[in-house]
Amino acid sequence: MLLRFGVENHLSIRERQELVLTAAKRVKRSDPPVPVPILGEAAVPLAVLYGANAAGKSNLIHAIRTMREHIVMSHKSRDAADPIPRHPFLLDDISAEKSTRFDCMFTVTGPDANGSQEVYEYGFSCTDTEYTDEWLHRIVRHKRQTTQALFHRTTEDGDVRVSFGGQLRGENRAIAALTRPNSLFLSAAAQNNHPQLGTIHRHFQKQWQPAGVVRTDHQLAEVFARFEHRHAFMGLMRQADLGVVGAELEDYEIPKAVREKIQEVQQAIANLPGSANEGAELALPQKRFCFTHATAGGERPLDYDMESRGTQMLAALAIPMLNAISAGHLVVADELDSSLHHRLTEALLRLFRSANHNGAQLIATVHDTALLRDGLELDEVWLVEKDASGASRFTPLTDFRIRSREDLERVYRDGRVGGAPVVGDLAVALDG
Repeated sequence: MLLRFGVENHLSIRERQELVLTAAKRVKRSDPPVPVPILGEAAVPLAVLYGANAAGKSNLIHAIRTMREHIVMSHKSRDAADPIPRHPFLLDDISAEKSTRFDCMFTVTGPDANGSQEVYEYGFSCTDTEYTDEWLHRIVRHKRQTTQALFHRTTEDGDVRVSFGGQLRGENRAIAALTRPNSLFLSAAAQNNHPQLGTIHRHFQKQWQPAGVVRTDHQLAEVFARFEHRHAFMGLMRQADLGVVGAELEDYEIPKAVREKIQEVQQAIANLPGSANEGAELALPQKRFCFTHATAGGERPLDYDMESRGTQMLAALAIPMLNAISAGHLVVADELDSSLHHRLTEALLRLFRSANHNGAQLIATVHDTALLRDGLELDEVWLVEKDASGASRFTPLTDFRIRSREDLERVYRDGRVGGAPVVGDLAVALDG
């Protein structure tokens, strides 16, 4: 579970901003949060971001995804001379030259039968050319809570140095020697089979998942073919009152002339020097996905690209959400309520909370203020605003003096807590 996420100098986020997912003790909730005994706290299942257009909500979602990409890709997919992709704040004269920072606190469930829980802090800072700092700490509790430093990495003028705590076992120094200035030590350790750090790396790779990415019928067919929760997926789609009654995977054959042209282009790309797919045979789609609908004459399939945007969006959300609820993953979704009716978005939030027995979490941006009235707790809501310099700031709703059962939608709409756009009547003067 994610307990805290911090980011600095990324897109519209200039000064360090922090999203906290631990429960406020004063909030009375019907579904208890997930306990974190080591910290004496508990984690909430939802963090929902409200704010005006261009306030920076999506940039926090982008920051979470970007941190994961750095961890997963930096060592295996980057050459020594490649720049580090980053997006510093650009609305001043100095931030582009400053480093970007990501950090988080999270729990990892151990492999033993008791499912023991460990708490870690991990983070890094980077410029365009090198990771200047990187650190991993473990928080433990015996008679009292203490923090163990597992490693700390620094880079200066291309010289990578890593110091290690006594609790980190493995080929640490050998892996440190393989760590490039533009790759993370955690990533290098995972690529070189470090047992302890490999577990941390897999946590980010497997458990931080994006949602809401609408796929083509071929892409959805590939995912659905190996999806473990088809029955639950179809149950959800039927309950959503979309007219959907079933799903089919159909064989698909690309016309020969088109197939040959695609293979020619794909092979040319794969054979480029340095390509990760050099010399590989790239697979073409062989299946397509479609929903079946109830009609007066029985069930009938409908091409996926003919489905409504709402149906496609729900399918894009349902698969990662069901995976998350089953396995205890973190799901991040930008514009969760896009193309969905209010009642359907509300039902998804309720499902995520009530069916969540494994510590799954959802971080999402929304615009639907009715959710404040019907589906969210005080400590699950964050407000996003930009200051006069164009920098985003994130504020928890618990920072304001609000009674636990007060009408949160009215509080937000009345402007008592910020985060709402200030828009009057729109007027234009057209030439001519």
